[in-house]
Amino acid sequence: MDRLSPLLTQFAPQATLYFHGSSCQKTDFCPQQQRAYLHLIESGQGLVRVGQQQWSVNEPSLLFIPQGLAHQFVVPSDSSLALYCATLDCGAQAGNPLLSALPACSLIPLEQCPDLKTVMCMIWQENQLQHCGYTTAVQRLTEYLLVLLLRWIMEKNPPEQGVLAGLADRKLAPLFNLLHQQPQLPWTLEGMALETGMSRARFAEHFRTVVGQTPADYLLGWRLSLARKKLLQGDGLKQIAPAVGYQSLTSFHRAFKQKLGLSPKEWLQQSQQAA
Repeated sequence: MDRLSPLLTQFAPQATLYFHGSSCQKTDFCPQQQRAYLHLIESGQGLVRVGQQQWSVNEPSLLFIPQGLAHQFVVPSDSSLALYCATLDCGAQAGNPLLSALPACSLIPLEQCPDLKTVMCMIWQENQLQHCGYTTAVQRLTEYLLVLLLRWIMEKNPPEQGVLAGLADRKLAPLFNLLHQQPQLPWTLEGMALETGMSRARFAEHFRTVVGQTPADYLLGWRLSLARKKLLQGDGLKQIAPAVGYQSLTSFHRAFKQKLGLSPKEWLQQSQQAA
């Protein structure tokens, strides 16, 4: 069962090359409010600092900072790190639930995941040779790298709670696929429990333990994330409301404002101004 594609179809990552070279040239990375950072470290030794935390880097590794936090590479004076750095638009502005479910920082030695290592080699080769189309090739490879990273996290190191934990859960994963693909259906607690093969009470308890929120809260958040995405794309409210499960504009407005504190129009204006 493909557990990621229904979610990634709605929030497909879009990569932009940020920096490629030596840490002697760049060590500090400013916060990116609406984008994630992804770094490939080909060689060298040093530290990476994110807030008050730091990790050692001494082998080829992938570093992913999903919420775009400011960070710094600290390298001895007689050394450097060979870096490939990109930013990714993963739908943060619309509230992609994946981003809040991921650790603030993931540092993965590439030896632990041969697939990541293979793609990293392809990215470095494209950047070094710079044949026609290499920019597009690197962007697509970076987006593929994120899919491989999410797959690795789900299989090897799933978070204790959140949507990735839910997707990694054998009983909940089929339900998440349905919610992600068909948010417009009139979902009820009983209907969701039926899809998992559990009783209503057992399902509600299990979902909250694994995901960290109630089924209704997750569904509401998912619907409004899709609504925000559609608002940013320029869709009209009359099209958005039924597409995300609301049969009237009044009920859609009410749910939107209760959850986000703004009307859809106010939220869109604020988002456009911030951008």
